[in-house]
Amino acid sequence: MGGVDKHSPSPSPPPRAHPDPVLCPRRSLAMACPLEQALAVMVTTFHKYSGKEGDKYKLSKAELKELLNKELPVFGTQMDEVEFRRLMNDLDHDKDSEVDFKEYACFLACITMGFNEFFKDGPSKQPRKK
Repeated sequence: MGGVDKHSPSPSPPPRAHPDPVLCPRRSLAMACPLEQALAVMVTTFHKYSGKEGDKYKLSKAELKELLNKELPVFGTQMDEVEFRRLMNDLDHDKDSEVDFKEYACFLACITMGFNEFFKDGPSKQPRKK
């Protein structure tokens, strides 16, 4: 009989790359677009510090302080204890004395908006490329 051998595997389409390199480690971060890389760094940085003590999905005060000192030294190293407690209180919306990912992401969004304001009004503002 001619035809297709039903015992040979049919060719399958190549697997599609997942758009999120954090959720799909098979896709190299180096292949990701710059914005995807930035998002991956935000997520992996949170998880690098969360869970060293207590809940692995939240930052304790000590974990947040370490993250700020090592990853955002412009904030962490210039903040005294009173300012740090105020920041922690402002970030901790649910008042559980920890910062979850949503609270951390809101913090990064606020910092990003501040950077945008700073750079958009800077003297070296470049015209947009067309």
